[in-house]
Amino acid sequence: MQSTEITFDNLGETGDLFTALLRARYHHFIMVRGWPMPNVRGLEFDQYDTPESVYCAIHDEASVQGGFRITPTTARCMNSTYMLRDAQRGLLPDLPRDVLDTEAPQDPHIWEVSRVFVSDRLKSRERMLVRHAMGRSFAQLSQKWRINAFLCLTSVTSALLTRRSGLELTPAGPRFDAAGEICQAYHLKVRSRTPEGLPQMRAEGMRNAG
Repeated sequence: MQSTEITFDNLGETGDLFTALLRARYHHFIMVRGWPMPNVRGLEFDQYDTPESVYCAIHDEASVQGGFRITPTTARCMNSTYMLRDAQRGLLPDLPRDVLDTEAPQDPHIWEVSRVFVSDRLKSRERMLVRHAMGRSFAQLSQKWRINAFLCLTSVTSALLTRRSGLELTPAGPRFDAAGEICQAYHLKVRSRTPEGLPQMRAEGMRNAG
């Protein structure tokens, strides 16, 4: 199991893995959870999949077992910025405008986390290893991109599981129902800014293909 950072700068080397990541997102969010999301030919994507976003794929070779996307809160692509801010601006009708307790930040050191998933095909122990890999990847990406804090929107159940991977979550907004799940925005911080301070796992560590 290894973690690979994917950016639009290294798609020449990671293109196949990026496609596998979008396909895994399609399976998890659309096929398993039944969320109505943009998709084509079995790939899930949205308006926030732009060159400003950075991706992490947890995988064995080309088999993606989990992943996430991070986007700076300074991002802008045409009329879109990032999901939580756009919800607050009333641009996303499926999300409440009061999704955050305070005004959505625009700070180069605060990034949004989205499209977090762990494959439903894995056994319980394997899912925990993937979550630990994610925690270590968050620490590595925080160092590389000089990120002090994250914002994320997730289900309350997923938030409880996320805390087990070396990440600290505190509520950033009210709870609400989304597609039959109780969701909430959270402030997310890495408990240790160094990967060595997070739970260990059998993995090769994050591979930067760039």
